[in-house]
Amino acid sequence: MAVWPTSLPQEIHQNGFNIEFQNGAIRTEMDTGKPFQRQRFTAAVEPFSARIWLTQDQYNTFDTFYRDTLGHGALEFDWKHPVTGEAATIRFDASSPPRLSALSGDQYQVQMNLEVIP
Repeated sequence: MAVWPTSLPQEIHQNGFNIEFQNGAIRTEMDTGKPFQRQRFTAAVEPFSARIWLTQDQYNTFDTFYRDTLGHGALEFDWKHPVTGEAATIRFDASSPPRLSALSGDQYQVQMNLEVIP
């Protein structure tokens, strides 16, 4: 499996970071009495959005990693959980490719939507 390149930032910026808990339970209304709730599944992906800042050289590395190594973000890779720092399997959200914006000079910001895979 691919591994997040060591030449890229290993920490994401706190500004713009969020992690989304998945709805892992289902609720059913009853004719009488309290609604019934049950767990839908035991594991779910954890979507999160993150930003990293890159130099031109780092952007070139990121571009090669995303397009060539991961097949335009289709494949999973090893990195670390954005909150716990534990080893994790991550993938890009295929419905929302990374977005690049210029900051200044050769500094770029990449906004990414990713998922922690259980």
